Amino acid sequence: MKRVNVLLDIILIGVGLYLTMTDPAAKTLGIILVLAGVTSRITGTVFSPTEPYDERQGIVKIRSGHIAYLVSIGYLFLILLLVNLSIIKDIQFALLLALGGQILFFPIVLIFINRRI
Repeated sequence: MKRVNVLLDIILIGVGLYLTMTDPAAKTLGIILVLAGVTSRITGTVFSPTEPYDERQGIVKIRSGHIAYLVSIGYLFLILLLVNLSIIKDIQFALLLALGGQILFFPIVLIFINRRI
């Protein structure tokens, strides 16, 4: 099952990169697919699918979810501030930055919390 997950993650990243580079209309979809593939791969390396679910995994996921939520609120405030100050002029780019940050905060915090516990 682990090989299937790795293969699906690579396919998500590959298709996302292909759409981002070739089709300007599907650039946003391509970036979302790349983010989904990277997030799935990071989460798959932190907790292996063959590893049985235990109490420690639940604690790590809950704690990292809380921290990621708090950090993402500050991140969204920062993106809104940059748009308000006209540092970021393109609204679609700002939304893409916000979405990318929201998607990637949880697995990044999951790595750090898993190493601490």
